[in-house]
Amino acid sequence: MKECSWKNRYSILAGIITCLMVAGIPAAIAADETTPQPAGGTITVFSYPHGAAVYLNGVYRGDTPATLLNVPPGDYFVNVSMAGYNNESFLTTIYPGSTRDFGVNLEKASGAPITPTGDGSIAVDSNPGGAAVTLDGNPVGTTPTGRAALILNAVPAGSHTVTVELAGYPQYTSTITVIRNQVVQVNADFEQRSPTITGTPIATTDRGEPVPLSPLTAVAAAGLICFAAAFRRS
Repeated sequence: MKECSWKNRYSILAGIITCLMVAGIPAAIAADETTPQPAGGTITVFSYPHGAAVYLNGVYRGDTPATLLNVPPGDYFVNVSMAGYNNESFLTTIYPGSTRDFGVNLEKASGAPITPTGDGSIAVDSNPGGAAVTLDGNPVGTTPTGRAALILNAVPAGSHTVTVELAGYPQYTSTITVIRNQVVQVNADFEQRSPTITGTPIATTDRGEPVPLSPLTAVAAAGLICFAAAFRRS
């Protein structure tokens, strides 16, 4: 009798446990279905200075500080770039629900062009003197006679074009770079330049061939020929 009672108790207990397990399975399934699973991860990028462009696998995603949400799981190449600074890049792997924070200190690029600042001076002289000087197309004065020079002060640093003109000579043009607190010298030596030809041109070419005459000149020449012929007959 006692053995049967113990068996009955075990059977009842096993049945109760089985019922509880069966009843709990649907609840667990329902809980799994209602709990939202994260679609991806988050990448946050900070930089100094701010305002750098952030690229994710080559695709622009905004400027720093940037927070990229719902990034699909996978491997990513993050690039941070800004004009005048060296690029910073790194690899990262995103898992569902993961968060990646990155901070970069951008360094200035050594090859970045430097904008000249400040003022300098230009000393312009010519031989002979008395030549007209223009700076970037604007008249600025005349070179003095003798060994003195025309001094142009408070010229902004950078590239400038100086033109020197003297009647009877070809124009002299020079492109110079003005440096802060320094004097740049420009010397237009017209004595070493061939003077321009003025007056009546020679009536022959370089090969000795006659140059066609104007109608007025041709009439005058014909008159002289006729006059010479009449003089010989007389």
